Amino acid sequence: MYLEHYGLKDFPFGLASDPKFLYLSKAHARVKAQIEYALYIQDSLVVFTGEIGSGKTTLLQDALNNFGHNMVVAKLHQTQINEVEFLQLLLVEFGFQLFDAAKVELLEKISSFLKQQYKQGKKVVLIVDEAQNLSKKVLEEIRLLSDLQNGNSKLMTVIIVGQPELNELLDAPGMEQMVQRIRLRFHINALTEEEITEYIRHRLSVANAPNVEMFEPETVPMIYVYTGGRPRLMNILCDYALMCGAIEEVQSITTDIIQQAVEELNWEPYEQRFSRRASGRTLNVPSDTSTDDIARLVVSKDGRFVAEFKLNKEYFSIGRKPDNDFMIDDKKVSRYHAQIVTNNGISHLRDLDSTNGTFIGTEPVESQPLLDGEVFTIADVSFQYLKSPDLEDTSEEEYGKILEYRNPNAGKPSRRNKS
Repeated sequence: MYLEHYGLKDFPFGLASDPKFLYLSKAHARVKAQIEYALYIQDSLVVFTGEIGSGKTTLLQDALNNFGHNMVVAKLHQTQINEVEFLQLLLVEFGFQLFDAAKVELLEKISSFLKQQYKQGKKVVLIVDEAQNLSKKVLEEIRLLSDLQNGNSKLMTVIIVGQPELNELLDAPGMEQMVQRIRLRFHINALTEEEITEYIRHRLSVANAPNVEMFEPETVPMIYVYTGGRPRLMNILCDYALMCGAIEEVQSITTDIIQQAVEELNWEPYEQRFSRRASGRTLNVPSDTSTDDIARLVVSKDGRFVAEFKLNKEYFSIGRKPDNDFMIDDKKVSRYHAQIVTNNGISHLRDLDSTNGTFIGTEPVESQPLLDGEVFTIADVSFQYLKSPDLEDTSEEEYGKILEYRNPNAGKPSRRNKS
């Protein structure tokens, strides 16, 4: 036990979800505010994603704690189930056991319970964790439940939480109705090196450490390399480093102590340990693939070139706030206006429920894949998506695949004129 050695009152890097240790990065603070807003207005459907160990559970618990006891909360963590089992588990959370009931009876019981809670002035919240494992049929049940209302008031707020694979599931063909019901959709990014420094100081301070600077500045880049900025991994590494420091009878955590900790944990750098890269960081590129093949985004205004970006990040954000990947200083642009999500060689353009919209031509965009050479606009700024250096290199098969995403019921597409 190292508490006495460092003069700590509590373990600063425990793995249990404890809201008192919650550190709000910019991404965490934004998602927390959106969750609280959705809970306050009893909004129907919210989705947020993050890598394993990014702090999703702690963030949710902290948001819920701010609403006192006038709330009924159902939490479902078992998601590898069918739609009937889902409804049964939901009713268990509400205090009922109807394992032999037919689906119609289950739905009627849920509706009756929600109406009863509404009459009593209580808010009902359903939290579905690990939602990337859900089937499309269960997601459809969730969509239908989120539509239940009394007059103009929704009867239940549904918060769907999952790993980044959840975004791929929601953007798959046949999920358009579900996506259109989603009121808020955000992703928690990994912590930056600067945020890691503040994270460590914050947790040491909550644990009443006499010295919140005990981790020397040189350790932060190492911690980032081995954890990828994931809070859970940071907690494991920092906790082990404190133990190593206590054994060595030192008061400061140096790079030598961090190196000792990662060796004893048998850790490799994060990027080597996990095949899926962190959101907001470089995507994996096969060794035989040129970086010239990565999609690009060319930005222009009034016909003049402004900037060009390689879309070598899973998430590329656009908005008025300076922490976006591309900032537009214009009051017509929302703080977090739109984002491009790139997975498996296909980039999706999403409007983040902006005030003035994102457009392809004259058509507003909610969420759809981008075609090679396509142009979208935000305010008076134009963005052209380029999949390959030569637009004529794009095959019929690739266009067909993307067009099928947009309209799975359409016939075989014909190549459009890109000249």
